[in-house]
Amino acid sequence: MSGIVISNAGSLPRDVDVTVTISKPQIEATTDFSVVCFVTTEGDFFSPGPSRIRYYSSLAAVQADFAASSQSVRAATDFFAQAPRAKVFAIAKVFTSAQSGYLIGSTIADKTLAQWKAITAGSFKISIDGTEQSITAVSFASITSIDGIASALQTKLRAVNSGGFAQATVTMQQEGSSYRIKITSGTTGASSKVSRTSAASSGTYIGDVLGLESGDSMTFDGYVPGDLGSELQLIKEASIASGKFVYGWTLDKSYRDTANNASALAAAAWAESQDAAILGIVTNSSTAYDASSSADVGSALKAAGYRRTFAVYHDNAYYYPEVAILAYALHVDYTGINTTITTKFKDLFGIPTVPMTVAMLEVLNEKRINTFTMVGNSSRTFREGVESNESWFMDDLINLDNFREYLQVAVYNVFLQNKKVPYNQNGVNLLRN
Repeated sequence: MSGIVISNAGSLPRDVDVTVTISKPQIEATTDFSVVCFVTTEGDFFSPGPSRIRYYSSLAAVQADFAASSQSVRAATDFFAQAPRAKVFAIAKVFTSAQSGYLIGSTIADKTLAQWKAITAGSFKISIDGTEQSITAVSFASITSIDGIASALQTKLRAVNSGGFAQATVTMQQEGSSYRIKITSGTTGASSKVSRTSAASSGTYIGDVLGLESGDSMTFDGYVPGDLGSELQLIKEASIASGKFVYGWTLDKSYRDTANNASALAAAAWAESQDAAILGIVTNSSTAYDASSSADVGSALKAAGYRRTFAVYHDNAYYYPEVAILAYALHVDYTGINTTITTKFKDLFGIPTVPMTVAMLEVLNEKRINTFTMVGNSSRTFREGVESNESWFMDDLINLDNFREYLQVAVYNVFLQNKKVPYNQNGVNLLRN
């Protein structure tokens, strides 16, 4: 070809010896504040630890876990009826009696049934309630399914016949195509616990193939539940352990208008202590719009000045208006432009309006209690969108919590992604931007 200069002074390119690799800088993500959690005493399949909370993206999924008449399905119905709405609805278990400690093993070894049946002299050591015992002569020769492993282990544990061993239970939990073994102490309370296994002095060690040693096995100590606030804290910790964050909190109907409103007030006190949370409490009592009453939950919440709790009055205990308004209020995309909303005047699909007089509404407003009314001929409106604290509205709290989260993450990412943030105008500009 013409135009090409031929030279004998050719040289090797620098990248023969110098390779530059461009790595993607770290970036911190914002916490999602859109998850609404329904707190209930329902659900026998829940257990303390991360498994005390489940997340749902459809009403059908909730209906698959709970009976049609359950409060969980009623609350979920009011959540998923809203449009637009937040995407995730969580249901978490409140425990009211002393709980047992347990160990959930790693995924058990992938063996055929014949290979499991070949184990006839297995052994391991395990500690239950602080007492270690050698479990020997474990045989799976007669099992007819993988679930039979749990039955054989339970028989061996109970044969120790003392302390937490006597009534210990062993179950097989299926996760997709995998299985995990769960060993639960036969006792309850703070001293109830199950520790990981180690080798016994005789026999063939099987703690490893059963997934009962380290790895991703998990242990949870037993405990005696405290008030509702302490249970909410454990649910929060469980949600974080499962990789999610609950921002919106709602309570089962069983916590409405109870004696002295103790449980609801304990929940509100807990919510007030959180860095980011909003709690909805419903009352179905006519004392809510009684100007002479100061014992109703709305009055108590207002007196306490709680800014992270809002109260709602509804005359029909079947419905969950607080779930509905949070489903709507927490759907906002804060990365968009002009996307924030107010909660006042919003329609709640599927929730009937409350018959209301002007005098009743004035009392509710004075007590900082929201309600859902008909206005004029056909306008269904949520009123007034207030928190129990006289200086706060629901949308103010939600929007400011999200603003703070986004701002903190943005500032943190300046330091995370820049090797040096100079102490001069250039550094100030980075932070301002």
